[in-house]
Amino acid sequence: MSFDLSKIDVSLYSLFFLFLFFITMYVSRTKEVTVESYFFANRNINWLVLGASFLISNIFSLFFLVITSAEMNAGLVISCSVVSIVMVVILGWFIGPRYLKIKIHTIPEYFEKRFGRNCRLFLSTLYVFFNISIRLMILLISGSVIIHTLTGADSFSLLFFFLVVTGAYVIVDGLHAEMYASVIQIVIVVVSLLGFLVWLNYHDGILAQLSNDISFNTSSASTWTGLVVGIPILFFWFWCADQFIIQKVMSARDAVNARKAALFSGFLQIVPILIFIIYGFLLSIFSRENTFNGTLRESFSFSSLPNNLQWGVIITVAAIMMAAFASILNTTSLLITFDFYRSFKTTASDRTLVLVGRITTMVLLLYAILLIPISQTMDFSICLKLFKSLAYFGAMISSVFVISLFNKRIQTSGVLWTLYIGTVIILIRATMDIFITGIHSENVMLKCFAQSNFLDFAVFVFVTSIIILFVFDRIIKLQKNVILKKRSKNLEIR
Repeated sequence: MSFDLSKIDVSLYSLFFLFLFFITMYVSRTKEVTVESYFFANRNINWLVLGASFLISNIFSLFFLVITSAEMNAGLVISCSVVSIVMVVILGWFIGPRYLKIKIHTIPEYFEKRFGRNCRLFLSTLYVFFNISIRLMILLISGSVIIHTLTGADSFSLLFFFLVVTGAYVIVDGLHAEMYASVIQIVIVVVSLLGFLVWLNYHDGILAQLSNDISFNTSSASTWTGLVVGIPILFFWFWCADQFIIQKVMSARDAVNARKAALFSGFLQIVPILIFIIYGFLLSIFSRENTFNGTLRESFSFSSLPNNLQWGVIITVAAIMMAAFASILNTTSLLITFDFYRSFKTTASDRTLVLVGRITTMVLLLYAILLIPISQTMDFSICLKLFKSLAYFGAMISSVFVISLFNKRIQTSGVLWTLYIGTVIILIRATMDIFITGIHSENVMLKCFAQSNFLDFAVFVFVTSIIILFVFDRIIKLQKNVILKKRSKNLEIR
C-alpha cells in the first residue's frame, strides 16, 4: 500500500516547504550580505540554534552507520548515540575553541597552518570529491528509494522540489539561512516523533504485540574492534574534523556558546535514539522481505496509521533530507570559494567571494538535479557501499588529525605521503565494495582486505595511516640528517 497523494495533499505539502523557505529568509535576513554573514552567519549564532543544527546534521549519518554496520542492532543504536555525545562534548570543550581561536574558514585551512599549502589543496580536493560524488549520491539514491516507497509518487518531482527550495534559501543567505532552517526542521522531527509515540501508546494491540514479539537483532554483523574502536574513530572525524560540522562551529558567537551548543546537542541525542528504536520495533513486527524497499514499505504502510501521521513521516524524512542538502551545498561552496578561488586570488573582495559562493551553489544545485535520474536507476545497496567508502576517508583524516594534535614535530612530507597512499588503499577497497560481489581466492590477506567488515577496515585504515605517517616521517628526518652531515663535511673540507 502507498500513501494516497491527492492534488490537494501535494499542494499543501508544497505550501509547507515554501513557508519554511520564507520564514527562514525572514528570520535570517541581514542588512548586507558579506563573506562573514554568507559563509559563517556573522559568527553570531547562539547555542540554541547551533545545537539544533548539530543534531539535524547528525541524524542522516547515524541512520546509515546503524543500518550499514549491524542491521538495526539496539545496542549499537544506543552506543552510537553515547559515543556521539562524548564526541560532541570533546568538540565543544576542546576542538571547537581551538578553531575559534585561530579563526579558520575550513578544515583544510587548519591543516595548511600545520602542514603547508599542498596538504590544504589535497584535503580540499578530497572533501569536495566525496561531497559531490559520495554524499550527494547517497542522499539522492536513498531519497529516491524512500520517497517512492513511502508515497508511491514520482521521486524525481519531489527531489527536484526539495533541491530547489533548499537551494533557493542557501543561494540567497548561505549558512545564515541553513542554521535557522535547522531549528524549524528539528522542531518538525520532534513533533512528528511525539505524535508517533502518542499514536503507538494508544493504538490497540500494537504495544502488546511489541512486548511479545520485539527482539532487536542482538547478533551484530560488526566485531568488537569495529564497535569499540571503529565507531569512535568515525565519530571523532564527523564531529571534530568534518567540514559539515566545523563550518557551523565557526558560526558560534563565542567559545561559551559553542560549549552550550555541545551540551544541548548532546541532550538532544535522545531524538535519534527514539527514532531508531521505534523503527526497530516496527521492523521486528512488519518486516517480511529481506530488501530495504520491502521492509520500509511494510514498516510504514499499515492502514491503521492516521493520515496526518503518514504525512508527518513524509515531512520528517523531507526535513532531514533538506538539512543534509543544505549542508552539502554550503560546505562545498565554502571549500571551493576559500580553498581554491581565494587561495589563487588573494585580493578578491568580499562581494566577489560571495558571488563566487552563490555561483558555485547554483552549479552544484544544477549538478544535483541532473543526477536525480541517475540516482533513480540505482539500488539502495549502492548507498551503503558509498557510505562505507566515506567512512574509510574519515578514518584516514582522523589519523592525521589526531597525530597533529599530539605530535608537533611531524613533517609535512610524511603527512602528504600518508594521504596519498591512504587514498589509493581506500579507492582500491571502495572499488571492490562497489563493483566486486565476492572474492574467490585462497589468499587470506586478500580476502580480509576485500571482505572484512567496514568498521574493521576503518580501524585498519586508521592504524595503517599512523604507521605510514611515522615511517615516512622517520625516513624524511634521516634523509635530512644525511644531507646535513654531507654539507657539514663539505664545509670542513673547504
